[in-house]
Amino acid sequence: MQASRNLVTAIIATTLSLGFLSPVAEAQSSPDVHPWLDSTFIVNLGGFYPRKEFTISVDGESSNNEIDFDRDAGVVDSEATGTINFHWRFGEKWSMAGQYYATRDSGQAVLDHDIEIRDSVIRAGSNIGAGAELDLFRVFFGREFFTDEPYHEFGIGAGVHWLQIGAFVEGEIFVNDISQGFKRETAKADLPLPNVGTWYWRSLSPHWLFTARLDWFSASIDEYSGDLWNAGVGIQYQPWENLGFGLSYQYFKIDVDLEKNNWNGSVALEQDGPALSVSFNW
Repeated sequence: MQASRNLVTAIIATTLSLGFLSPVAEAQSSPDVHPWLDSTFIVNLGGFYPRKEFTISVDGESSNNEIDFDRDAGVVDSEATGTINFHWRFGEKWSMAGQYYATRDSGQAVLDHDIEIRDSVIRAGSNIGAGAELDLFRVFFGREFFTDEPYHEFGIGAGVHWLQIGAFVEGEIFVNDISQGFKRETAKADLPLPNVGTWYWRSLSPHWLFTARLDWFSASIDEYSGDLWNAGVGIQYQPWENLGFGLSYQYFKIDVDLEKNNWNGSVALEQDGPALSVSFNW
């Protein structure tokens, strides 16, 4: 939570400082702004290189039922993944944004303590394999404000993050101290989490654009309760009118309790790291 607060503070501070910078000097030499502020469609294709932490619990009542995939199973916590983002401006003040990326991780390790999954136990000293996967779909509808200022774009809106999360642990399973042999325990869940959010773009010149975005959810809704943060800050370089390149820092965190038939437990997932992209706008 401290990391998310630090990121939010940084985004707000940077946004406010840029917002108070006057564009008068540039406006006198050229009225042009970055093409993103005038484009109807923007598509970003790129790569995300996150550091990851993933912890779950599944149908357990003791402290041993929490599984830290990095600590317990040697799952690699940094791996590149492809991303796609789009932004559609319709009408004078309304827009829709979308995002998708997926991560897959697996590893093997020797347990240094017992772990419990449902009514099964994998004992300390066992060789285990484990894996985790995440598919994230984000759809967001927003309204722009202060549209009379050509160098800025600020908006507020709401949307949904649809997450498909899966995890498995495999090893020698014991039930009531009796070995059941080598088995795999799995858990999967779909998490449709609504959220509110805001974004800010500032044209620094016709070639450079600062971007910031923050989505947030904290509530109890039916089978889910917990928190979600999805944020990013970045810079866009536009050497040509319809083609540009971006560098950003992305942060995603979810800490949710589930009460579902196929997964009664919790998920704590945190990912953060740099992202590189190529953008097309028209």
